[in-house]
Amino acid sequence: MRGFGLDGKFFKGLTKAGDFLILGLITVIFCIPVITIGASLTAAFYAGMKLVKDEENYVFKDFWKSFKTNFVQGLLVELIMGVIGLLLFFDIRACAYWAFSSGSMAGTIFMYAIAGCALVWAGVLLYSFAVLSRYNDKAITIVKNSLILCVHHLPQTFIMMIATYGLILFSLKYFTAFIVTIPLIIYVDSFIFTRIFKSLENTNDERAREAEKIETAKQHKAIDDNVDNTAVTLNDNQSDDSNN
Repeated sequence: MRGFGLDGKFFKGLTKAGDFLILGLITVIFCIPVITIGASLTAAFYAGMKLVKDEENYVFKDFWKSFKTNFVQGLLVELIMGVIGLLLFFDIRACAYWAFSSGSMAGTIFMYAIAGCALVWAGVLLYSFAVLSRYNDKAITIVKNSLILCVHHLPQTFIMMIATYGLILFSLKYFTAFIVTIPLIIYVDSFIFTRIFKSLENTNDERAREAEKIETAKQHKAIDDNVDNTAVTLNDNQSDDSNN
């Protein structure tokens, strides 16, 4: 039957599903030491996006390559996001206590404002490690660019947040579901990030081509101006010779 051979879509789909299951298991194992969470998630997105794009890949080899390369930066991003997350958590608790213990309107306003910041933080957290897996930048630049992308691509951000945090909450209730939910999270997020980065890079390429066209036009204009000036000079010289 067509589609069911070794080169068919069905077999390729099963192979890809198996690769994501393996990638999910590797990611969970490498996250266990806690300090390796940042590098592990970065490596998971690196390998996951290669799988989504059907590039030649070897799951563990790709994961390990990214893990080693981005370990320090992954740890720094993890620490930055972790500190921000803890500050937001304690701020929300303090404002909630202020609001509910004294019935303060100001406390309620601050509580919701900080909760909004926490929502943005949760979105940036998703982007940070995916951005690190794709671009080599300083940790603080990674976080800043992740914030920009998070806000610029709000529909995709909401889809990923619902899928990611929804599946995590589901898995906390049914722990064995992690076997399936972690690979599914990596797949969904990698699929969306692949399209976001492709769109971003296409835009940058178009800008680069436009800038190149402008620069080429300037160079041609400069050459034309030089030719015109040379022609004027020659004409002036010829006129002087005729007069003499």
